[in-house]
Amino acid sequence: MGRDEFMKQLERLLQNLPSAEREAALQYYNDYFDDAGAENEKEVIEALGNPARVAENIKRDLNGTAEGDRAKGGSRALVEYGKDVPEGGGEGGQGTAEKKSGSTLPTWAIVLLVVLLVLASPVLLAIGASALAMLIGIVVTWAALIFAFGVTALALLAAFGVLAVVGIWCIAADPLIGAGVIGCGLICGGVGLLFFLLTTAMGGMATPAIWKAVMGLFRKKTPAKAHKGV
Repeated sequence: MGRDEFMKQLERLLQNLPSAEREAALQYYNDYFDDAGAENEKEVIEALGNPARVAENIKRDLNGTAEGDRAKGGSRALVEYGKDVPEGGGEGGQGTAEKKSGSTLPTWAIVLLVVLLVLASPVLLAIGASALAMLIGIVVTWAALIFAFGVTALALLAAFGVLAVVGIWCIAADPLIGAGVIGCGLICGGVGLLFFLLTTAMGGMATPAIWKAVMGLFRKKTPAKAHKGV
């Protein structure tokens, strides 16, 4: 028996029902076949059983429905006999609503997942704390290096100024000593300038570039997650 024959027999068996309720019932089972797809037509017919049984269920549920509810279009009746449609055949099958809810996780899987999360929480917390401490350590170390280089640059440049003044003052008394002092000052000034450039590069160029790269990674991951969630 195919879908067309099934629906024709069901329509003949429901001839004694009011037109509105008969059309609603037929539409319900036509939609049921459409949702299942043509490739599952045989399985749907086996699950529903013979048309006589389906018609009996429909009539029983409609007869048990209050007269006022039937006057509103029989929507309650459709819900009632919709529950009688078995999932895998037989008299004790479950309805369409229960069939759709079968994809949820079983209770034992949820309990097992909760237990695993509880047992793993100390390890997860330790890993998270270690990662946070490492990140803070890297940031603090980087900031300390920039600060130390800056202080060193200022100290060397200050030493250059002092030695230059002392060297010029010493030239009048002893040109050789004055030249040596000025030479030491120049060395301090050169190294101080090197530390100043290094401080500027780390604080003014490298730090913003690293921050921009990290934020760029988060911006790339965020749209992918949102799309996946959809």
